[in-house]
Amino acid sequence: MNAAKIVRIVAIVVAIVAAFVIIPYVAAILAVLGLIIGFIGVEEERRLLYFVMAVTLTMVAGALGGIPMVGDYFTDILTNISAVINAGAVAVIVTIIYERVTE
Repeated sequence: MNAAKIVRIVAIVVAIVAAFVIIPYVAAILAVLGLIIGFIGVEEERRLLYFVMAVTLTMVAGALGGIPMVGDYFTDILTNISAVINAGAVAVIVTIIYERVTE
């Protein structure tokens, strides 16, 4: 198992657990995990798909909120995962800018 997979798994676990319990500095933790994923875990040929996923997940994160008893948890989980993906998108953007500047 490579480092990117491990970071992805940790990010998903933190995103899920944070929906049920209070984790101090969870936003910062998710952002750092997302940045790591963006820098080491998004291959060049998958960047566009990653950006589409970031935008789409942001738009639909609250779509399940209306489900009784579990909707709020689904919303929290998807919102947390969206935070990770969006931080990763920032890292991918920075990587693309760096690549363009150093060509």
